[in-house]
Amino acid sequence: MRWSVERLAAITGGRVLRATSRPIEGAFFDSRTPRPGGLFVPIIGARDGHDYIPTAIRAGAAAVLQTPGRPLPAGDECGVVEVADTLAAFTALASDAREQCTGPVIAITGSNGKTTTRGMVAAALACTGGFSRVLCTRGNFNNNIGVPMTLVNGPEEPDAMVIEIGMNAPGEVDTLASVVRPTAAVITSVAVEHLEFMGSIEAIAAAEAEVVAHVAPGGAVFIPGDEPLLHPHVAGGDVRVVHFARSSEDWTKPAKVEVTSTQLGRTTRGALRVDGLDADVELELQLFGAHNLRNAAAALAVGLEHGLPLTPMLRALADFEPVGDRGRVHELARGHLIIADCYNANPGSMEVALASAAAVEPAGARIAVLGDMLELGPDEERFHRELGERAARLGLTVLGVGPRSRATVAGARSAGGAAEHLGDQLDAEGCRAAALRVCGLLEPRASQGRGVVLVKGSRGIALERVVAALLS
Repeated sequence: MRWSVERLAAITGGRVLRATSRPIEGAFFDSRTPRPGGLFVPIIGARDGHDYIPTAIRAGAAAVLQTPGRPLPAGDECGVVEVADTLAAFTALASDAREQCTGPVIAITGSNGKTTTRGMVAAALACTGGFSRVLCTRGNFNNNIGVPMTLVNGPEEPDAMVIEIGMNAPGEVDTLASVVRPTAAVITSVAVEHLEFMGSIEAIAAAEAEVVAHVAPGGAVFIPGDEPLLHPHVAGGDVRVVHFARSSEDWTKPAKVEVTSTQLGRTTRGALRVDGLDADVELELQLFGAHNLRNAAAALAVGLEHGLPLTPMLRALADFEPVGDRGRVHELARGHLIIADCYNANPGSMEVALASAAAVEPAGARIAVLGDMLELGPDEERFHRELGERAARLGLTVLGVGPRSRATVAGARSAGGAAEHLGDQLDAEGCRAAALRVCGLLEPRASQGRGVVLVKGSRGIALERVVAALLS
């Protein structure tokens, strides 16, 4: 997106302290990763971003924002706009950027699967060339800074937008959705997460559904058919409700795309029933897990509702690569599989990951390297213990990492399973020792079939280091 310094001041309600003829293209807030020709937005948090304005100007910023009472920074060619609040001004700029898209704007919320679903939706929209320039959230830019940054750094007049919206507390989705102003929204799931801030699963459902009020009249809200907590939040109003993944028992219409069968291995295969077709269609994903077929069903439902043909979308999803370590499968010697799912974890996502790992055939060793689940509030010990019990009942050997995972190990043992705690924190040597322990558990049963190692925990536990040790 591009602005002049005068236009920037008008949008943000600021005043030009120093003009420039340079066009402003996009924005950045971290002077260590500058965007030459962009707008530097100093964020006031643990550190005051204004301290880094000189560095940003030297790195090529075309303009900077700053709050009142600060000296004019050096740099004659760099525009300066004074605003009352830099983050509020940046959000206003993002709102203006949103107006430059006249095509579909799809918001993605939900407890689990947002990042994979947003990528799949973007792939589905772009598959025929009808929406050749799709602006899609990258990385974890789904918060009050990341969403505006995504919008501001998009291309001029994109054909479509797919914007991920995250939340840790009530009201956050509402605020961000008011900027995104989606024409349609996908709510991927409702699961126990951020209970430290949310309080209950019902509050989580209400928070994820805050997006509904901001969907344009006549737009669609896509929800899983087996998430009854969402139903009260999408009933009535001026939007269409489209179910995916499962048909709902209390809804008269069938799911737009329903998953009817799943086969798990090096890839994930499934059969999908598409509303209006006489026969199921087949889909093979490069991602691991039955939950990713649900994500694919959401993406297909969005594409079909926007008039896109089914066959090109199926091809696009078959070619879709995992986003980071979200269901990425590595194959080791003798066919053993390492499932890297190290970015996020809560009881719901752990449940589906464990079930998928246990379902791979033929059954060799089944190992779950499980890290702590963070931000679960006062009941965190119970959730971790129940996780261990569930893993043991599925026949997985549990290796716990992190202080909370001591309860996971205890739960697995109480259910009769094999379990060990590898440590509260793993340094490089600890990661290597963990990898060696995994290999020691795999090999004795290698003759029985393909071994599967699930590595999953919250991002703060950094279990990707264990994956790296296994691969090396």
